[in-house]
Amino acid sequence: MYKNILKLSLLLLCVNIHAQKPITKVERTSNPSVSEMQKQMEEAMKDMDPDEKAEFQKMMKGMMPAMTEPAAAMFMYADFETNAQLVPKKDMARIAAIPKQKVTAATISTYASNLYAKIMAKGEPQEIALIKSVLTKALTASDLNNAAILAMAQGHPQTAMALSMKAVQKDPINVNFQNNMAALLSQYGYEEQAIPVLNKLVKELPDNSTVLNNLGQAWFGLGELDSAKTPIYRAIAINPSQAEALLCGGLIDELQGDPIKAEAEYVKAIEKGPLPVIQKVLKNKAGKKGSDKIDFEKLKNSITIYDYFPKDWIFIPDLSDHLSGFELDQSIQNGYAKMFEDLDAKLEQVLEANSIDVQALANKGEEEFVSTMMLENTKGVNKMSLTANTVLSVLNTYMVQWQQQFAKDDQALKNEIQSASDRIKKPGKDDKCPDIDGKNSSFLAYSNPKIREFYAKKIEEFRVWLNAYCTWSWYVTGNPKNTIIMSCLGWTTNLKTLYESAILEQVSDSKCGYKTIEPSLKSINTPEIPNFSCPTIVQVPIGKDWQQLTNATKNFDKNSLGIKSNPSKAVPNHSVSFTAGKSTIAESGIAPSVSTSAGSISSNVTDAEVNAATDRGLSQQLQKLIDSQKSKALKELLKKMMSTDCDKVKSPNEKSNEEIMKLFNKELNRLSEENDVREGDTQIQKEINKSEKLKKSISDMEKASNAMMESEEALDNIKQNGIQSTINTSVQVPGNIQPQKGLFNN
Repeated sequence: MYKNILKLSLLLLCVNIHAQKPITKVERTSNPSVSEMQKQMEEAMKDMDPDEKAEFQKMMKGMMPAMTEPAAAMFMYADFETNAQLVPKKDMARIAAIPKQKVTAATISTYASNLYAKIMAKGEPQEIALIKSVLTKALTASDLNNAAILAMAQGHPQTAMALSMKAVQKDPINVNFQNNMAALLSQYGYEEQAIPVLNKLVKELPDNSTVLNNLGQAWFGLGELDSAKTPIYRAIAINPSQAEALLCGGLIDELQGDPIKAEAEYVKAIEKGPLPVIQKVLKNKAGKKGSDKIDFEKLKNSITIYDYFPKDWIFIPDLSDHLSGFELDQSIQNGYAKMFEDLDAKLEQVLEANSIDVQALANKGEEEFVSTMMLENTKGVNKMSLTANTVLSVLNTYMVQWQQQFAKDDQALKNEIQSASDRIKKPGKDDKCPDIDGKNSSFLAYSNPKIREFYAKKIEEFRVWLNAYCTWSWYVTGNPKNTIIMSCLGWTTNLKTLYESAILEQVSDSKCGYKTIEPSLKSINTPEIPNFSCPTIVQVPIGKDWQQLTNATKNFDKNSLGIKSNPSKAVPNHSVSFTAGKSTIAESGIAPSVSTSAGSISSNVTDAEVNAATDRGLSQQLQKLIDSQKSKALKELLKKMMSTDCDKVKSPNEKSNEEIMKLFNKELNRLSEENDVREGDTQIQKEINKSEKLKKSISDMEKASNAMMESEEALDNIKQNGIQSTINTSVQVPGNIQPQKGLFNN
């Protein structure tokens, strides 16, 4: 009964996520109309058979008014049917409007000031009021920069641009602030104003993949594909983890007649950033869901995964693999068999306890069950829902393939062991007990290591998948009637079975003529069942205040700047990486980051390895090494602070911003005291000593000797100004961003 309830509950959850699919018409209201919801439900029912569709339509009758009532206001993002729709037509008028005067270090402040003055003269009244309000609270350049990021995330385009311009005016030396000003201009439809700033930055930082991507995206937004190609391809070569650049490069390749290369770029892009827009692009190109093209083994390095099941959740013991150890082996296996019986009972008990609510609802009748579950799922839509749906589509496809491969590999192992048994234990005409025992011991020594190796590999694959599944299931629509907990408990049974097979399928055998004795039983502790009632929480430094990403996050209204969510404006597709220091621009896919696509957010706190595809010369390689060491402490700090957290409580209390900052400062002080960056200085010196060419370069030697000092300066900068946010732009879906005409005209 429980399995049937769970299956129907999860079907509703999936249908609700399909209903979130962006629609083709852009609405300026905060809630979808009945006709729009009907279109979405038709799309959701597309793959149902006729009986299922009729049943679902019956259940949905009368629900539309309730589902369209004002709840969590969300912008209705426009959709696209073909990838060609994402490529803008060449806009000769705006290309001609690109300022001819080059922006330099000496003129950047004036450039920003002029743009700011135009926003304040021609901007929307409510945006101007918000800008003035924030300026009374965000007093430093770093605060202004981070406030601009928060304004973007909350749907305030002109506020975001204006605050970024004020940050540049206050600190015109900081290249990160310049990048963000240009990025905001570009992604809000003013690419012609962004290009002069990006040209300046590319000259100063020719190997920074974020700057190159942003320049390429600006030209792409103007429909100038030839000018976009060079910086985009360069960004990909330098940083293969650049999901935004990979997506843009793939679109250019597809439009210019190379669909094979385009598809490969899309697959790489979604493996680096599992975002809804990239999934749709891949689906348009590759058909089906697109998720069948994605390698979870690569994707798992780009997504947040909470460790519900630690490695060796259940310890797999080695048997003696010899007849002489039979009694001990039997004792171990008997002990584990009893433990697995206890674990089964424990799982069943927990499952029953969590199914009370959904069972009570099911007893009220099928129609009420379905309608209530649909509404519960609708209420649970949050800031991460669409991204979670993209991740889960990959996870579900992977598990189907994994199970098929497991069946093949399992049968192959059984055949191999049977063949070995026939070969090794083949009876001889004159075999005596010592001969038989020798053959049996040889078989145990051959078969048991094979069994342990096979299951160790399969368990680890399944464990990582299950941790990812239970992490991201929470982010879809919450946990309506405990269905997510029940689902994770169900999959826990599968993981338990793998451990059980790994231990009990190992072979134990007795010597020839062995006298049977009373079997002993080794005491084995039953492992803890993970607390699935605790949703994972990610802390991210968006704006001055750290924000929380959970299954309940619908906006970032809890901030000290008074920037409230504005659902009438779209949040652009982009990523925000985190850095420190005036001369640093963080690179997406390398630094810890968060990404937004179709308004849905995901976080990335993994350590990406970047291998440049081109030879950038010894000097550039050294600079990259120095930059890596400079950011080592920052990465360690951010990874710890942004990692998923679960306090093992049913409804975790949100940590206050003060508590978060206390933890942050504690980690920061620890890093400073331990002088972790000094290890990097030693590594740099080793690299220098390897090359005679580098020894001859005075400038490179100076950079190396200053690396540690700059690292410590970066940590000091964090203490004084907090984390700096870096914007990396992406492809925008036409219709979502509506620039104000003439805003920056003279």
